[in-house]
Amino acid sequence: MDGYEFQKFVANLFKKLGFVNVEVGPPTADGGIDISMEQRTDISTVRFIVECKHHPEGTIGRPVVQKLHSAVVHTPVLDKGIIVTSGHFSSKAIQYAEEVGIELIDIEKLTELARKAEMLIQTKPSLSIENCFPTSKKTELVEKLFSFLQVDLNGFNKDYAKVEEIGLKLLSSYMVDYSIEATFSTSVGVIHSIHEKSSLFLTGDGGEPINPIITNPLLPMRYNISELNEDNLKEVKLLERGRFVKSYKEIKESAIETLRQIYTKTVGYYGANNVHYTKTCVPKKKHIALMDVKQVYIPVWNIIVSILKSKYLIVGTENPQKLNVFPSKLIVVKETSGIQPYPDNCMVCFKPMEDKKYLCNECGMIVCSNDIFTCKKCGKLICEKHVISKRKFLIFSDKYCPPCAKSEGII
Repeated sequence: MDGYEFQKFVANLFKKLGFVNVEVGPPTADGGIDISMEQRTDISTVRFIVECKHHPEGTIGRPVVQKLHSAVVHTPVLDKGIIVTSGHFSSKAIQYAEEVGIELIDIEKLTELARKAEMLIQTKPSLSIENCFPTSKKTELVEKLFSFLQVDLNGFNKDYAKVEEIGLKLLSSYMVDYSIEATFSTSVGVIHSIHEKSSLFLTGDGGEPINPIITNPLLPMRYNISELNEDNLKEVKLLERGRFVKSYKEIKESAIETLRQIYTKTVGYYGANNVHYTKTCVPKKKHIALMDVKQVYIPVWNIIVSILKSKYLIVGTENPQKLNVFPSKLIVVKETSGIQPYPDNCMVCFKPMEDKKYLCNECGMIVCSNDIFTCKKCGKLICEKHVISKRKFLIFSDKYCPPCAKSEGII
């Protein structure tokens, strides 16, 4: 589909959605009107001008919005402007469109409208994204995975492990750079102050705060985001790409309220009469400055790895040095898949593994120190479920792995 075919497709879509007098401009590049149309109600007629931008792997910036807004303002017969793209809009374009009342329709919204109009739209997943945290090549990611397991699991050997699948979810987020300056005082003087400058992440589809477990390891890289490198993902399965549906105004309001909640603190102090008091210090809106809002994709790796007879799903983000693995409470798997979330609790007694985790060298289960034993003959680590005991004294016994127990004639 070329640019003019895209223009005709959009015109046909608006016709099916109930717009009338839909007219398509000529296939020229002279800056003319792409589509003009009307929307009629019982009491009024609203006249629209539509700008079409067929850039499946591109990002539409603020200048395009400014140009259309100028056309609407200086044309008395026009009421509203719409920009439709087969790609995406930059954060500055979204912000400016919100301010001046230009409606933006990106590929996600366009697909929804086409579905509503019962029209077929085929889109090739585009990985060319303006803002994304860095990703590694598959080989580099596997090295980070094995490095993590080597440190996290006592008894791990990379010969025990096989990476079955590597998938990538692109979590859409609004990265809000902010500063907050607040001082709280009573009759005795300053009791609390806030001087902070950082970034807050809100979900692209709902505007809710993203769990800091996911975003905190990424903060040192927040000024190094760039276009997603497709070459790094040739052997990776794209599982999901999030959407950006919130306006700049909505994100701004959500960010301010979230920051007020985060930085609210109840402090204790002694008054002049030596009596202890408490005061809840809640930052006001005027204390918070939002310096920038960007649409940023957070790459979340989903790695399925077999370790001996067990299969795990390991989910996390990465930085240049390591893989930041999420706790099991953030990982969801189908019960029928035969795959387990990489555990935080012992797989035998189900208690939290606050100290070192241990890998059973027989079955691949991950257990705590109370449920792991060392084979007397070969030295391998064996979990409670597979250890074979041979009584030595009244209250003591030797521990063997199944193969060694068999060779010793114990079983």
